[in-house]
Amino acid sequence: MNEKRKRTVLLVAAVILAVLASCSVARPERALDIVIPTHPWETVSGKKLWYTLKWTSGDDVRSVYVTPEERNITIYVPAGETVLVAAFPLGEMSPFGAAVTPLDNGREVVLTQNDGVVVGELLDIDRMVTSRLNYGLVSQEMKRRSNDFRCIDKVVFLRDLQNGVLSGESVRPVALFGVDSFAAPNGIWTSEFISDPGLFVTDGLTAPMQLPEGVFRYLNTEMDRVLVLIVDSAGSTYSYLRQNLM
Repeated sequence: MNEKRKRTVLLVAAVILAVLASCSVARPERALDIVIPTHPWETVSGKKLWYTLKWTSGDDVRSVYVTPEERNITIYVPAGETVLVAAFPLGEMSPFGAAVTPLDNGREVVLTQNDGVVVGELLDIDRMVTSRLNYGLVSQEMKRRSNDFRCIDKVVFLRDLQNGVLSGESVRPVALFGVDSFAAPNGIWTSEFISDPGLFVTDGLTAPMQLPEGVFRYLNTEMDRVLVLIVDSAGSTYSYLRQNLM
């Protein structure tokens, strides 16, 4: 290849790379101002929680540590796709969450525990499925069935979503399990869910409860301990105490 032709080939290659680079740089983005509400444990303890904030960006899930002093975080995400956002208290507890679709024009996004129940699960689903999800319609259908998204059958919903057959029948309420009284230290135990009543333990026993499958955490500020209650898919329950990590 003569020198002139080499220079021509290199010039064309450079132009192609420049065009590709400009396309990637010019990818439209939108800013979202994420607001994490006050957690029930912060209210009763007077302490602040740290969070792990996760959100989708294209095919990726990004994360950032949120200090106890921060409650407003600005993130930049691709425009034209549904963005999933979840803030996990202490990095592991039930998250606050939200899903922002291209139809949502507002910049401020206030996370909720109810949406966090669903969005926390959706973060683990293939982005080919969730990037075009009309979460507004999904949320409306869930609210028609239950005000508490923990009471929606996640197995059926996620199965139908991944199989591309999501419909109204995919959103089903689950039966609650009767949780008998169990031994716990006396005192007031505050639920991590703002919608749940606390446990008022006297004589070393809790009151009977009705709960769906899941993990439920309660804080006793005087003891500085957390009571963890697990309800499995068969309705069996397990409980233990652990140190407060706030």
